[in-house]
Amino acid sequence: MNKELIINSLRVDADLLQRREVRRCNLAECQSSCCSGGVYITVREAEDVLAHAEIIQPFLPEARRDPALWFDDSREPDDDHPVGEMCTGTSVINDPSHPAGTTCIFLRPDRLCALQKASIETGEHPWRYKPYYCALHPLVWDEKVLVLAEGSEVYLEGGSCNRPAPGAPIQLVELFDDELTLALGADGYSELRTVAQQHNGGG
Repeated sequence: MNKELIINSLRVDADLLQRREVRRCNLAECQSSCCSGGVYITVREAEDVLAHAEIIQPFLPEARRDPALWFDDSREPDDDHPVGEMCTGTSVINDPSHPAGTTCIFLRPDRLCALQKASIETGEHPWRYKPYYCALHPLVWDEKVLVLAEGSEVYLEGGSCNRPAPGAPIQLVELFDDELTLALGADGYSELRTVAQQHNGGG
């Protein structure tokens, strides 16, 4: 089989067809390791977050509620995503209570994302205000190919959103159904599921 698949006109790593003995991360164990640094966020997304600041602010500690603190001043093109947009970054703050010593400004002391918390508590989709790349994790676009991010600093430092778990192997396309739907669209995800079932003998 080729290393890459073309799904809904997008390039997908064929390793995502595998079955593995893995499960989702345990937040109590990982302490939101994936949020130890900032994240790329499109300028469009950042502007949307700022436009809804009054909704998001109550879900942040008081010292982090000033929208002027939320994003850095960077502007650069996203060369990995197939479409690509101009991106900025969320701010990183010191947090001695986190194993990494730093966190994204939107990570609350309870290790929940303030943007996702605001989305849920206001009756929106959980990812309404969440940056695309946060919602997509642990999948990433690498040179315009959708892959599982297994060699990132997050994993090297002990975090894992696809942690080993003895038991019945599960299809990665099933485990990461929401993330794959986000990346490929509903039709693309359905297509990938069909390919995965064929690859795994119809199971």
